[in-house]
Amino acid sequence: MIMAGGGGTRFWPWSRETRPKQILPILSPRTMIRETVDRIQPLVPPERTLIVTSRSQARQLHREVPRIPPENLLLEPVGKNTAPCLGLAAVHVQRTNPEAVLIVLPADHYIGAPDKFLRTLQRAAEFASREKYLITLGITPTGPETGYGYIQKGPVLGRVRETEVFRAKAFREKPTLQKAKAYLRRGDYLWNSGMFIWRVGVFLEALEKCLPRLHRDMQELKASMGKRRERKVLEKVYSQCPSISVDYGVMEKAPNVALIEARFGWRDVGSWSALWNICPQDPEGNVRIQKGGKGEIVTIDSSGCVIRGEKNLIAVLGLKDIVVVEAGDALLVCPRDRSQDVRRILQELKERGWKDYL
Repeated sequence: MIMAGGGGTRFWPWSRETRPKQILPILSPRTMIRETVDRIQPLVPPERTLIVTSRSQARQLHREVPRIPPENLLLEPVGKNTAPCLGLAAVHVQRTNPEAVLIVLPADHYIGAPDKFLRTLQRAAEFASREKYLITLGITPTGPETGYGYIQKGPVLGRVRETEVFRAKAFREKPTLQKAKAYLRRGDYLWNSGMFIWRVGVFLEALEKCLPRLHRDMQELKASMGKRRERKVLEKVYSQCPSISVDYGVMEKAPNVALIEARFGWRDVGSWSALWNICPQDPEGNVRIQKGGKGEIVTIDSSGCVIRGEKNLIAVLGLKDIVVVEAGDALLVCPRDRSQDVRRILQELKERGWKDYL
């Protein structure tokens, strides 16, 4: 199950409300959703791949991944974070296969070693099929990253071949730099990847204990599936259910959470600054992104910048750690460490009524 419901905020001005990042070719000539589907296909074929997205994005997404059956696109009337999203997928799968193992993947991840990635998922699925655990993948940190959550490893629960499975001891929110450095010194903290593996029944049991109201809503929705009233019930459920993440609502509270340490080269492609850690850099440490070979870029005495050109010449002089993005009718300039705040620009544009730029 692939989560692809982003609203087009993180990569503004390239991404827009009608052009979210999952249908942009950010890391390669292929779009993010296409890369995600292609990456998982050796393990899970298209007919067993679900995509949860919004109604407004369904047509665009299906054009990108036509091998996915149209009925495998689960359409949310409004985004309510990841707990309702995963509840929707779980009850959908449970109707036809109560013992199914569900692999949950965001559509916006960079994976450096796809073969290791698939092997890790396979072993996690084997553990999930025989044990009543909610499994999450933790990434071996490569530095004191403050933009990710962390998970603390507990004792070993078991093994799948040579892969160890740990109890998840604690979840930590995005830390300060000082705390992130302390986590690395301890050696038992991993980055929280936001990827999960579990049997649908085990997840729904945890949902019932941790978020009972949401569980009741999802059972009502399940009873309506395949019937004429399904859409009406879906809209009712989403209008009243809480907007809450599965990490906060379930994973931090459930006693049966397991953790596998993953080493396949991973990054959350969550902002322009993420590209500086993923894309090739020039000798000065700048990342240059040119659309179709157009948009000339010149840098002088500048380093650590992320620069995207589209049709005009962009010249950067004497700058350090800056993001410069030209896309369509808009230009973004901000410090690289503030690129997560791009959504504040969108809020300002909404308040001014400048809808053409959203």
